[in-house]
Formats: sequence, C-alpha cells, structure tokens
Amino acid sequence: MKRFFQFLLLLSLFFQLNLLHAKKAPDWVTNRPIDNEFYIGIGHASKIKGSNDHIEKATSEALKNLASEITVNISGEVVSSMIEKSGMLEEELKSKIRSTTEAELEGYELVEQWQDKKDYWIYYRLSKVRYQVAKEEKINKAISLALDLFTQAKKSEQNKEYDKALLLFLQSLKPIEKYIGETLETKYLGQNIYLNNEIYLSIQNILSNIELKPIKNNIEAKRNKAVKHPIQVIASYYETEQIPISNLPILFSFRRGEGDLISNVKTNMNGIASTKISKVTSSEKMQILNAELDISKMINQDSTSFVYQNILKTLPMPSTRVILNVTGLLIFIESEELNLGKELTVLHIEPKIKESFSEKGFSFTDDIAGADIYITIKARSREGSEMFGMYSAFVDVTVSALEMSSGEEIYKNVFNNVNGQGVNTEKAGLKAFENAAEKISDNMVPKIIQTAGQ
Repeated sequence: MKRFFQFLLLLSLFFQLNLLHAKKAPDWVTNRPIDNEFYIGIGHASKIKGSNDHIEKATSEALKNLASEITVNISGEVVSSMIEKSGMLEEELKSKIRSTTEAELEGYELVEQWQDKKDYWIYYRLSKVRYQVAKEEKINKAISLALDLFTQAKKSEQNKEYDKALLLFLQSLKPIEKYIGETLETKYLGQNIYLNNEIYLSIQNILSNIELKPIKNNIEAKRNKAVKHPIQVIASYYETEQIPISNLPILFSFRRGEGDLISNVKTNMNGIASTKISKVTSSEKMQILNAELDISKMINQDSTSFVYQNILKTLPMPSTRVILNVTGLLIFIESEELNLGKELTVLHIEPKIKESFSEKGFSFTDDIAGADIYITIKARSREGSEMFGMYSAFVDVTVSALEMSSGEEIYKNVFNNVNGQGVNTEKAGLKAFENAAEKISDNMVPKIIQTAGQ
C-alpha cells in the first residue's frame, strides 16, 4: 500500500512538472532575437479546435515577417519617373516589391516551433550572406537576358524595323522588372551603362518619334448609320524622313460621342490602320474619334506584374484624333394640303411633322436625290354640319414614307374624319388640319424612328 501511494505522488509530481514546462515559452516567443548574420521571421497563430490551419497561418506570417526585414531599394531615374507619372505612392511600390520578395524566398531554415493549448509559434531564419549571393545570381541572370533582348532591339532600330525594335525593348524590360529599383550596371559595346535606364530611354525615344496622322479628317456621318468610308490613320517614324511603320497595334475609341466600331487594328505594310464605324449612335453634331498606339497588345498582359504595368503607364503614347461631323437622317417632304378644295398657302401638317422630327435629330433637304427618307402627305378637308352658329369640318389624310436606299415603304397610314370646329367652314377646316397634324405626328414619328433606326 505504501508503495502505491509513493507511485501516485511521483505521478502527480511528473504531471505538475510537465504542466510547468508546457507553460514556459522560449525566449524568442516573448523577445524577438537580434542577429546580424540572419534575417529573422517569427509567426504566430491561435489554434482552432479540430483544425490544423494554425500551422499554415503562422508559417505565412513568419515568411512575411522575414521578408519585411529585407531592405527594398527605391532609387533611379526609371523608378522616380514611374512614381511621379503613374500616381503611385513610394510605400505602395515598396509593398509590391516585398510581396514579390516573399513569394520568391528560398534558402530559409526552420529554427524552432513552440505551442501550448491555445497558440502556435514558428521561427525561421535566412542567412544574409546566402540571400545576397542568391539575389546577385538572379540579378546577373536577369541582366544577361535583358541585355540580349536590348542588343537585338538596337539592331532592329538601326535597320529601321521600328515595330520589331519597340517590341524587343518592351520584352527586355520584363526580366529586370523585379529589380527595377536596383543599380543594374553592365557593359554594352564596351561602355558601362545602367541597363534599366537605357531600356526605358530607348522606349521613350522610339515612342516620341512615332507620329499618327489621320489620312482624312472632318468626316461626314449620319446618326445611326454606318460611316460610308473607312477611318484611316497612318503611323510613321520621323527621323530625317518619314518612314511608315507596319504591324503596330492601334486602338480606336470615341473620345466624344458614341458608336459601334472595330476598336483594335494593326497598321499594314504602308503604315495605315483602318477601322469601320458600323453605326453612329450619339446625336452630338461633332464627335471625336481617338486613335492611339495600344502598347498593351505588344506584351502578355496575363503575366504582367503590377510594377511592369505602372512602368508602361508612364510612357508617352502616340495618338491622333479624327473629327466626325454628324447629322441626322435627311428627310424630303412633299405635302399636298387642300382646305375645302383650295390649296393652302400656309401648310399646317408639314411644319408640325418637321418640328417633331427635328426634335429627334433628323434634318431636312430640298433635294430629293440626297434624301434618306421620302415622305408624302395628301390631306383634304370637307364640310361638316352647322349647329348654333358653329361649323364643323373633317380632314382625311394619307401619309407614306419611303426609305430611299432600299425603296422600301417603311410607313403608311390613313387618318380619316379628323374633326375641327370654327365660326365658319374655312376656319373649321383649318382647325381640323391642326388636329390632324398632331395626330399624325404622334403616330408617325416614333414608328419611323424605330423602323429607320434613328
């Protein structure tokens, strides 16, 4: 029995010692270590019953913590220009570079883990010397790849293959984008150069010498119709002479106004980019079409990083504008209005119809050959009855509208027995014409708008 109680006592002491030991955290948990030879990353996560997510969360936090200790360089002409022109903040750029650094961390080692019932801690470190050696290897490899592309671009530029040169310069910027804040010094043709600056300045130089010009400006167009002729701009490189540039991606868009058009085209062998406007939908009389070099089509956007995108934003894009002079569809109206057998000297139906169409953006012509729509109106009044000194009259009207391009009748209607009253039959007839004009306008205008696509 005595031995049994001794065993229980020892067992109790054992659990108490283990409990004390479990509660005591190592120094690195409460006091962050300082080490001149290592970058340090410590992560923590609270435990959730029935889940092991705390390990992944703590590990992720530790690596972020480790990456934050690595100094991010933000210097040089390219970076300064990028921050100034793209609207970025320096801290925002540093944060993005740190994210890249964290994603590419390698060579770090696990030092220790510790946990109790509620929390989990993990401790990583990375040799500063080892990191610097690995980084320099990566930078040298990136410089080598970028320099090769840069050299090819320079040769294409000398051969006046400007589209190819621009593409290669853009591609040469990609390998070094992660190190854009570093001093990327290398040799080119026996001279020391800062590669990032040279690439950036070379791209700027090509872009500043590319000129876009409309082949024809002030183009006539009609609302809700296709523009008859293609919109064309020519891309040239101006040095001592103007040299057309083929294979350049051009983006067309409405800067003012609206319509349906082919947005993305490339210049042909003569440097001409041509687009078609299938429909002008805005009613603005002066509309502006913008044509701009679409540099995004020269790179793989899916693999383009935040830093690279913001570098591209700072580059001056060649562009030009084309003016569209937009009118509504042209209408020719032929109206025959007889009041009690006499031809009216002042028409009543035609002016009302013109007013309603004008409000919807239509225009009118006296030349039937230039009209888009031909409207005929035939209206005749007849006497009604007289009662208590007031006379009545009735108007019968036939209205037809032809689309001139197809010869198709797009509207036809008959309005019979439209009533009017007055102190005599003539005035009653004129009132009937006024009432008929309102009725015809309300019925015909929206239907022709719908049919003619105005």
